[in-house]
Amino acid sequence: MSWIYLVLLAQFINAAVVLLDKFLLTSKSIARPLVYVFYVSMLSGVAVLLLPLGIVSWPTTQIIWLSLVTGGAFTFSVYFLYNSLFSTDASDVAPAVGAITALATLFFSFLFLDNALTGNFLFGFFFLVVGTALMSYFRFNRRITGYVLLAGVFFALSAVTVKILFNVTPFWNGFFWSRLGNVAAVLPLLFWPANRQLFWRNILVATWRTKFFILASKLMAGLAFLLTLIAIKLGNVALVNALVGTQFVFILLFALIFTKKFPGYFYETVHHHTAVMQKILATLLVVAGYFLLFI
Repeated sequence: MSWIYLVLLAQFINAAVVLLDKFLLTSKSIARPLVYVFYVSMLSGVAVLLLPLGIVSWPTTQIIWLSLVTGGAFTFSVYFLYNSLFSTDASDVAPAVGAITALATLFFSFLFLDNALTGNFLFGFFFLVVGTALMSYFRFNRRITGYVLLAGVFFALSAVTVKILFNVTPFWNGFFWSRLGNVAAVLPLLFWPANRQLFWRNILVATWRTKFFILASKLMAGLAFLLTLIAIKLGNVALVNALVGTQFVFILLFALIFTKKFPGYFYETVHHHTAVMQKILATLLVVAGYFLLFI
């Protein structure tokens, strides 16, 4: 069960990343969500630093296909996620995506991995997913609803295919090729001259402050993702994704701490009576889910 602690640390980091990403997208520091998706996926290329360590081997056809599917699914997931964050509140989007991801992961893991949850694990999963969903107010129009659904499904597909990848190859080899799969997924975007101009222009006009925040956000996200991948390798992929609800408990704690400094992010979360009661109920359900996993 040590993988649960890895998920806890990863979700604490992810809570900070979600807020930083929302700031970058809503402050118009990034011209379009597509630009941010390109940055995120290309930064996965830092995995080449593993090559001198001698822990990467030449991929089989199966590893190549799994890496491409994982990379493509991940790229689509962040594209739809960032489009959602660009258009509405992070406090609505992130929990909804997390709940959908958990449910879709349970389905895909049963379909492709023949994994099924039973007993306390099934009840814990249920409490975690319901608690996660209750963190959101679901204030979405039809377009945002579509983005949220697609983000959750593609995140789940990425998680399950990377679990399959870890089942057929050692962890660091799977990590390396899955990261290159992210890079391969966005390279076709450069075939369109308009995209090349957009990406290059955004690099030129972005301030050093924006570039620093992007780099810091992606380094933090990379660390959280690595911890999550290790947890997926060691544990049940459906439960790992169900534990994403912890992230929103941490976001609630950030709200209590930073509401005066960032009222635009946190005022409703902390001061609206109905919102507070809903968040408390959601937090209790997440805690109950954790309790059921440990007994």
